[in-house]
Amino acid sequence: MSLNVYHIGSLSLVSHAISFYRDANGLYTDALKYYNGSTEPFMLYAAGEKILVVVDPHFADQVFKDVDSYSTDPMFDVIYRGVANVSKEGHKTLWRKPSEGFVSLHPNPKEKVLVHTGYDLLHKQILQPQPGQDLTERVMSYIEQRMRWDAFFDATILAQNPEVKVVSLHSWCRDVLIEAQSRAFFGDYLRELEPMMTTVFDDWDFNSWMMVYQVPGIMAKRAIVPRDRLIKVFKRYLESPREIRAGGVPFVNELEDEERQAGLSAEDSARILMIILWGINSNVQMTTFWMMAHILSRPMLANALRKETAPAMGSVDSCKDISGRFLADMVKDKLLERCPLLNSVFDETLRVSSTGSSVRQTMRPVHLAGKYLPEGIKILLPVRQLLFSTEVFGPTASQFDFSRFMNDKSLVRKSHFRTYGGGTSLCTGRFLGKREVLTFVAYALWRYDTTVVGPGEEVLGVKGKAFPRVDEAKPSLGVSKQIEGDDIIVKLTRHRE
Repeated sequence: MSLNVYHIGSLSLVSHAISFYRDANGLYTDALKYYNGSTEPFMLYAAGEKILVVVDPHFADQVFKDVDSYSTDPMFDVIYRGVANVSKEGHKTLWRKPSEGFVSLHPNPKEKVLVHTGYDLLHKQILQPQPGQDLTERVMSYIEQRMRWDAFFDATILAQNPEVKVVSLHSWCRDVLIEAQSRAFFGDYLRELEPMMTTVFDDWDFNSWMMVYQVPGIMAKRAIVPRDRLIKVFKRYLESPREIRAGGVPFVNELEDEERQAGLSAEDSARILMIILWGINSNVQMTTFWMMAHILSRPMLANALRKETAPAMGSVDSCKDISGRFLADMVKDKLLERCPLLNSVFDETLRVSSTGSSVRQTMRPVHLAGKYLPEGIKILLPVRQLLFSTEVFGPTASQFDFSRFMNDKSLVRKSHFRTYGGGTSLCTGRFLGKREVLTFVAYALWRYDTTVVGPGEEVLGVKGKAFPRVDEAKPSLGVSKQIEGDDIIVKLTRHRE
């Protein structure tokens, strides 16, 4: 890859746009090599725009902590205007200040705009004790139901007989987790409106990078078609009486009321809900996929995890009434607290699979790393280069080591291990998401004997595949997709002691 990187203040003669849009993570890595491993911030020039890349965790902390100087608002603006394609009037409504006429239905002492009051409602639903507990119980219950032998989605199963199912791991994770979260948030009516919700969402999720990079519409139909289909579903959902779409969490109606009060149209509200659906589902689905892929490809690890989680899962088998409360408590008290290997595998999965970046923009002139930055400079804070630091994670940093975080518990507190973003963009759903991933993995290993169908192998007419590759070239919300077409093919039978 051709690399022309210049320090802050230098004059760029060659644009990095082609390299940036082809493989941004590769460009960051090449830039670090160009500077002999120096982590001093550097400037890229892409499509006429100056982009400061910050990989040093010390400087990143400065950016995350100074919320007045470095704002996430430009990132939200790109998502709502460029990805969701809200109307011009809707865009004005989202950013209208109280001094310009916006009135929130909730206390708003900091005079936030609709974009931020809406996200405050989401934070309340997920992070406040009782609303968060209610949501967790719903999700745990739905996951348990869909992990049963007779409850697989047809789209998950590639072939089967009474004793064997051959499944796509990607589809299995997708169907269970997207449905669980969608039902928990929006109730059952959403799936009535779109029975193919999990596959439509997956089509959008895989191709959403086209909207992030603003690929021209004629070349971005693989993203636009599923996106617009989801938006139409949500518009029908919002236009339906609330008693018909009951069963979701309070946040959905609270957000709708807040948006109506502000004057946002049903069409634009539907576009906002599509973005929320994307945000709550993408990372959970992909973290589960990668964690399962690494476990299933190591049968000894799968057996060790099955043994470690046996007390937790045995308590489920002996329970006569498997309620959401029981499952939520089981995950918290047993899987999170008493399964160090399981949690180590989870953390290592995040480490090797994360490709996202946080985004900020300077809102006033600032100094960073001894350099002057004017107002309006976009800042990218990628994580992948930090997560593969040999200085922090040792000489095997490029490899998957399932015991890494169990052997050194301090690693999760290292500033290099920033898999959830930071500052105002710290992932709100990180605690719930981890519970979902661990629940899926524990059920999969407890209820089923698993065999990976590799290259050159075939079961019930289904050919195996090689271990999937991380797609580092395309942007992600945090955890990478696999290269399109890559997957793990799994033979499942009921587990019997």
